[in-house]
Formats: sequence, C-alpha cells, structure tokens
Amino acid sequence: MNVIFPHLEEVGKEHIKTKAKVLGGYRLIKSHLQFKDMPKNPKAKYIFVSRNPKDVVVSFYHHTVGFPCHYDFSEGKFDTYFNIFLEGKVDHGDYYEFLRQALDHKDDPNTLFLRYETGRKNAREYILQIASFLDDSIYPAKLLADDERILKLVMEHSSLKSMKKDPLRWCSDRKGHQPFIRRGDTGTWGELLSEDQAALLQKRLDENLTKEELEYLGDQYH
Repeated sequence: MNVIFPHLEEVGKEHIKTKAKVLGGYRLIKSHLQFKDMPKNPKAKYIFVSRNPKDVVVSFYHHTVGFPCHYDFSEGKFDTYFNIFLEGKVDHGDYYEFLRQALDHKDDPNTLFLRYETGRKNAREYILQIASFLDDSIYPAKLLADDERILKLVMEHSSLKSMKKDPLRWCSDRKGHQPFIRRGDTGTWGELLSEDQAALLQKRLDENLTKEELEYLGDQYH
C-alpha cells in the first residue's frame, strides 16, 4: 500500500515518479504537509480532510506515544503533549495554520475539502462525493453498477473494522502500544482532554476562523 500510495514527505519525488502509479498512469499521493508546502499542478486534484482539533490532539498523542522508533515520547504524558500541540511544535507545525491554509483553497476547482466527521456519519455519500470529484463522468457509474457491487466493496474495505485487520499494511510494528487504527470515533476527546484544555483549543479555532467558516465545518467545530 505504501509503495503505490506513499507519503510524499517520506519517500521523495523520485519514488513518486517511478513507483507511485496505478492503472492508467495516475499517481496517488498522500501527505501531512501544509498546503503551502505541497507541490502544485493545475492538472492535479487535491483532497483535504479536516478533523476537529479536540479529537486530533487526542489521536495524535496516541500516535506519537505508539511510535518509539520515531519519537522519544513513549512514556510521555498527555498534558505535556497538549502544550506542545497548542504551541504548534508537533509534526508539520501548527494544526490551526494547516486548517487555515486548506480553507483558503476550499473553493479551488481542483480541490475537494472534506470533513472527517461527515465521512463517519455517511460513508456511502462520502465515497460518492470523492468519485464525482475525481471524474463525474466515469467513477460514480462504476461504483453504482451491478447493484453497487464496487461501492459496497469500497465501503467494506475502508471501514474501521476492516482497517483494524492486519495493521502492518498501514504502519510499522507497535507492539506494547495502542494499535495504529485505534478508535476512529468523533467527539470522544473527553477521554483525555479536560474542559479547560478543550476551551483553549476552541479559543484558537475562534481566533483563526470566521463564523461562516466554523458553520461550514459543522457542529463539532463549535
């Protein structure tokens, strides 16, 4: 999976040129880079997925603790990590700047801005929205043909239940730590985040986004 659909920042452009190709000569590239750091091409299509920062910081903490080969934080405490996150000193910088840049491009014709929360509520419509964005004349019809056979397969294999099977498809070994695909739920930040911490994250959202943008993102961002 990581050969044909790699992280750009992990493999570099030569790998992308020679190996990251699928049928038809297309390239699939994923990245955590900020929008300003992404290579730009008018022929490329960009899909950005946002997530409520309260859930992000909890998920990112478990991610960081579970990769002792990448981070010296396997014994780190959540309160420590929260402050690092709030200061924008985690991988790829400030999450609020990350979100701000993406929102500035949400109306670009070759950009699809998605919310993680929407996909968890209605995976079927989420997948069809992506298919239409990639090529409305081809992919939706293929997904819906034969009593939605391919769409049902995509929904099955992209489900959390399926993705939790054989996690080494997605990441290196995490023995002794939380699995890479952990919960994937929305609105469960209260497991670690205090009300005061949540208020600080919300304050940053309110400072960096307009009222209209918060409404666009949805209830989870208020």
